[in-house]
Amino acid sequence: MFFKISRLITLSLALLPTLAVAELATLTVNITDAEPATGSIEVSLFDSAEAFLKKAYLQKPCSPAEDGSCSVTFAALDEGDYAVAVAHDANDNKKLDNGFLGFGAEGFGYSNGASNPLFGRADFDDAKITITESTTIDISLD
Repeated sequence: MFFKISRLITLSLALLPTLAVAELATLTVNITDAEPATGSIEVSLFDSAEAFLKKAYLQKPCSPAEDGSCSVTFAALDEGDYAVAVAHDANDNKKLDNGFLGFGAEGFGYSNGASNPLFGRADFDDAKITITESTTIDISLD
């Protein structure tokens, strides 16, 4: 009996490496043009149109380097459609300040080169990226 159990365990361990395990993707977001290079940058990842700009799936902060750049990586992502929104809180007051006529006094940007229309916000479909493998994207702040 002991030998049967031992052989079964040995066989199971030998077969373990051959089991197919899905590798989860990463998304690296490179941000540029944070001017001035002060404050903090919040990078938000959204996984649906319903949640876009309302409830982030994942969020990561970063601090801009002297050249106005920073990077974050989101790990263990399932394949699917995502969108990224980036906000630069240059004065670190924990909100995105508006300038003249309510337009951005602080930088922001979206994945896929999406931009805000004249009135309103970009939508998920404009900012959507499809993740099927580990990916790197660049977002330049406006």
